[in-house]
Amino acid sequence: MSTAVLKALATVAIWGSSFFAIRIALESATPLGVVGVRNAVASLLLFALVRARGGPLLPAREDRPRCLLLGLVISAHFLIQTFAMRSTSTLHAGWIIAFIPVVVAVGSRVFLGQRMKAAGWLGIAIATLGVLALTAARPKELAHAGLGDGLMLLSTVTWAAYTLLAIDVVRRNGGLRVAAFALGIAAVPTLAAALWLGTWHAEPSLRSIAAIAFLSTCASALAMWLFADVVAELGPERSSAFQYLQPFVTLAVSCLFLDEPSTTSQLVAGPAVLVGVWLVQRAKRA
Repeated sequence: MSTAVLKALATVAIWGSSFFAIRIALESATPLGVVGVRNAVASLLLFALVRARGGPLLPAREDRPRCLLLGLVISAHFLIQTFAMRSTSTLHAGWIIAFIPVVVAVGSRVFLGQRMKAAGWLGIAIATLGVLALTAARPKELAHAGLGDGLMLLSTVTWAAYTLLAIDVVRRNGGLRVAAFALGIAAVPTLAAALWLGTWHAEPSLRSIAAIAFLSTCASALAMWLFADVVAELGPERSSAFQYLQPFVTLAVSCLFLDEPSTTSQLVAGPAVLVGVWLVQRAKRA
């Protein structure tokens, strides 16, 4: 098993657990507080690693405008996901995030000119119908999950945008340096807003602080670094294909630590999303 595959599996395990961590963090912190602290701590950790490894601290001058854009995109991505977790379940979030490879494949077709075979378009249709069915049926406990599901679906677009935009600059500057710079840019508006509007809405609990620490050190710093390296080595579509496994990690974490309501749509529509993603990936390999 290659190093890139191991890195991809590690990111899937971390991000599959992150929705649970966001839910716990929001018990005490505001969404802006969660994202602001998450970005700031992750950026400091990654810049410290860049300094320890030697070489330039920042990306090449000609790549900084693109890295600035990456920072704004990832800032929006984390905010969207965090606000989404206020009203949807971790299970819904996990299944919807599995739609990312489809969005990346469509983005590659539109912006990079890559071809899509008929089986790929069939997969896109199946995965899209699966997502629509998943978000349409909700038990009364998730009566207000429509907004959360919609925001989580929007986050698949922001992540696909980040993935496609990061390819060239990561190959030239390295995943660690680009991730550190992007998260540093992302930290500025979110941390400033959190300090101005409030970081906590309740007395900080130990578990909420631990959840934010996990999001900062693992879900942002470590996973962003690993994923950037994976994208540089495997390309956007092959690296995004590992999102196929993320719902199963989320499902396992949810079953172990949460008592969330389940629906028939999760058992039918969720796997339909994965079937569609598999068809898309199979068509691209062919």
